[in-house]
Amino acid sequence: MNQQHRNTGMNSSLRMVVASILALGTGQAALAQTEALTLEEVVVTAQKREELLQETPIAISAMSTRELETKRISSVMDLMNQAPSLTIAPFAGTRVAPNLFIRGMGNLNAQSTNDMATSVYVDGVPVGRGIGMALDIADLERVELLRGPQGTLYGRNTTAGAINFITRKPDQEFGLRAQLTAGSWDLRAGRLSVNVPFGEKLAARLSYMRSENNGWIDNLSTLPNQINFNEDRKKEAMKASIRFLPTDSVTVDYSYDQSEMVYGNHFYQRVAGATAVSGRQESVVSARGMSPSETRVTGHMLAIEWDAGPMTLRSITGYRDLDNDVHMNFADLFLQDRTMQQDQFTHEFQLLGEAASGRVKYVTGLFYADEDTEETLNSFGGFDVWAAEGEARSAAIFSQLTWTPAALDDRLDVTLGLRYTEDSRRVQKTFIRPMPPGAGAVAGQVAIGDRDFSSFTPALTLAWQFTDTINGYAKFSTGYRAGGFNPQSSAANVEQGFEEENVDAWEVGLKSELFDRRLRANLALFHNKYKDLQVDSARTPPIFVDTVNAGSATIEGAELELHARITQGLSANLYFTYLNADYGSYMEIDNVTNQLVERAHERFMPNAPDWQIGGGVRYETALGNLGDLSFDVDFRAIDDFTAGPKPDTLTDGYGIWNARVQLANIAGSSDNSEFRVAVWGKNLSDKIYRLSTTNLGILCAQFGPPRSYGVDLIYEF
Repeated sequence: MNQQHRNTGMNSSLRMVVASILALGTGQAALAQTEALTLEEVVVTAQKREELLQETPIAISAMSTRELETKRISSVMDLMNQAPSLTIAPFAGTRVAPNLFIRGMGNLNAQSTNDMATSVYVDGVPVGRGIGMALDIADLERVELLRGPQGTLYGRNTTAGAINFITRKPDQEFGLRAQLTAGSWDLRAGRLSVNVPFGEKLAARLSYMRSENNGWIDNLSTLPNQINFNEDRKKEAMKASIRFLPTDSVTVDYSYDQSEMVYGNHFYQRVAGATAVSGRQESVVSARGMSPSETRVTGHMLAIEWDAGPMTLRSITGYRDLDNDVHMNFADLFLQDRTMQQDQFTHEFQLLGEAASGRVKYVTGLFYADEDTEETLNSFGGFDVWAAEGEARSAAIFSQLTWTPAALDDRLDVTLGLRYTEDSRRVQKTFIRPMPPGAGAVAGQVAIGDRDFSSFTPALTLAWQFTDTINGYAKFSTGYRAGGFNPQSSAANVEQGFEEENVDAWEVGLKSELFDRRLRANLALFHNKYKDLQVDSARTPPIFVDTVNAGSATIEGAELELHARITQGLSANLYFTYLNADYGSYMEIDNVTNQLVERAHERFMPNAPDWQIGGGVRYETALGNLGDLSFDVDFRAIDDFTAGPKPDTLTDGYGIWNARVQLANIAGSSDNSEFRVAVWGKNLSDKIYRLSTTNLGILCAQFGPPRSYGVDLIYEF
């Protein structure tokens, strides 16, 4: 990697950050001459109770309903480059699963028998598998993204972070929202949400969304049953929710959600060698073709909350089911057919409250998860065929207590968190037709792995209120990811499995609101040390994908988030991440000897760019009887990164411009209803860029989509 190029890009971005801060600072006098303007307060539930974001001693980003609509976010994949230290790319084997990384830590493989470094929650229920996370989630209200190890407040224990998707709940007012969208590649989409109260005790909400598009890479194959690359033949999601209030102190919420997608998988373009194609390929005569894939996810959630005055008891029960059938063409080199069926049951009890006249706040929880999976893989035209069954059980007790001593004018908060987790993992892999030569197995051979893991993970946070608008914190936390098995590996490695991963994380942060709350500036510095790091490593060619405990790693960095109300109608936001990630030890299985060898000096931490930057500007103005006009423009940029641990996966950095213009409260709207029209564009400069680079025996890459545009028609009542 060209270090001079990286430093030049990073220095340029740093200058942009400094210039933005100075511009906001020198504008203080001008701001004072206008009427008082303040940023809207942001309320989050990251610590299981409603709190102001600025008073929560956690590195957290929150996206409101309006931001989700403006940025067109309805799934995990849509969060790509939308927050500090968050990098996302499609998984190599299917575009319905993300390679999700926070602060340089994540997964490169979406399989049935190992845990993710980042937990994803939908209304408090953890999503067990990465497969299906690119599917839409209907009726989103907000998204909260927590960075750093989580466990003393959450059911799942993770080493990188957590993402919470919170959907709208039924309420006591009748409401309706309808949206129609049309855009590039024959995009056709619609959304409908209806909220209906049934008296004072019962309300229901129903939401449905569907979209279709023809994809941006034409598949010109004449084979039967074909689909374009990146096509969404059917992408739909629905959610039905009921809220029942049997008494003033008891709330019962039940919801059923379903997401389904019939799609063409992503396209691998050859970028090196005699068959390389320059530029961005937007059509291909595929010799092996592309068959449609289908993924379906369903879920049930039952939440009961009892407010008993000084304490609140919550019960959250979830059941989720996944059915996945994937067909993948790897650059016409080979085909892969993969199925996965998964069902999971989770239950979590939470007890939270206050004591000692409010000076002590506590959260205590019990968590249990039971998961069963079945997976098959057919690669290389039937020369590598296997099936695997997996079982996973997890149980945990966690607690967090915050004490505010009276001696320091209520400025200090001391928070202690504790968690104990027990996990069991089992896998059985049957080699139906092992890939010759050197597959390490014969047809019919069965490999079984069965292991138990446990961990105690404490956390300590000191928070200090410097002023009414400036808060700081220092935090030490530990994280744990259970060991497991990789069914894509050889018989010996399947039976052996891999160990648990542990992290010690140090973090200091400053959260401030300045200039009469017109500028919000949040800064976090972190230093994470990983031990027994779990690394997914594909061999070349990728007959096997091994998960090994590579050794150790150190990841440190800084995150800055700025939000500002500059003048009446004009606001801006900016984020910047600096990351320094290095392996201390990297033990890898050698292709020839099948032995572990040290390769830390020639391996790079994947999806860990030195810097990321993003920002946006919004301008709003009234146009009299015509309505209210708003204009949003945003920019996202990322430095060079390796898509995998090997240097040949080096992927150039890139920058993307997006924009949206909306006319709201159009003539005919009333106090109870609103009609608005929006025109949007993505990748406005038509930048040619890669999402990832992969060595399939020939160097290949996934490219990002070209410029696209569309129009939204929205009605709310």
